[in-house]
Amino acid sequence: MRISTIMPAYNSERYIAPALDSVLSQTRPPDEIIVVDDGSTDGTLDVLRAFANDIRIIRQQKCGISRALNVAIAAATGDAFAFLDCDDLWAPEKLQIQNDVLSAERDLEAVFGAVHQFASPELPPETVSEFVVPDGPQPGISKNTLLIRRAGFERIGRFDEHLVVADFVDWYARANVLNLRWRMLPQVVALRRHHPGNAGRHMRAQQVGETLYALNRSLNMRRRK
Repeated sequence: MRISTIMPAYNSERYIAPALDSVLSQTRPPDEIIVVDDGSTDGTLDVLRAFANDIRIIRQQKCGISRALNVAIAAATGDAFAFLDCDDLWAPEKLQIQNDVLSAERDLEAVFGAVHQFASPELPPETVSEFVVPDGPQPGISKNTLLIRRAGFERIGRFDEHLVVADFVDWYARANVLNLRWRMLPQVVALRRHHPGNAGRHMRAQQVGETLYALNRSLNMRRRK
């Protein structure tokens, strides 16, 4: 199975290099890595150029994460998609574990795995004290923990480009209505970084509004179904 790794990026010069390193150090490497720079105004592009031999870089004007994801998906050539946010990390065996399961179980469309959350280590204690960081791993319903067959993803559909921060909430709600065949694996496959720039932290009101919209739309889909 050929795996395409997809990463949207915006003003992520501080954390995108470790994110890409975690992809490149996979025990089962991805077959391609596509990074869409969503109109960054900092040094993100310079960091990406340092990885130019290993990744494909697509640049676009600032259109939002959903558009960046869809652009990468349109360019991808893989039989399966894996996603990573530009400030987070994969565990080294993420793709190996999930590829083995999908390869062995042909009726399964997608797998998730556990996520471990952490406060970014360079932050001062007074900043970290403001975060709620769960202890230990948790089941990860997240793009970062997902490996999905292309056919399964296309059956559910692409990300709603009207949404800025609840892109995955909307997609996952649709996936449940349309009965995506998935499994949660117990292994930790991703690490979520807490820092002041997390979209859910500085765009909280918009996230709540978009989440309510996505859930309401999924309820309407279920009623029609």
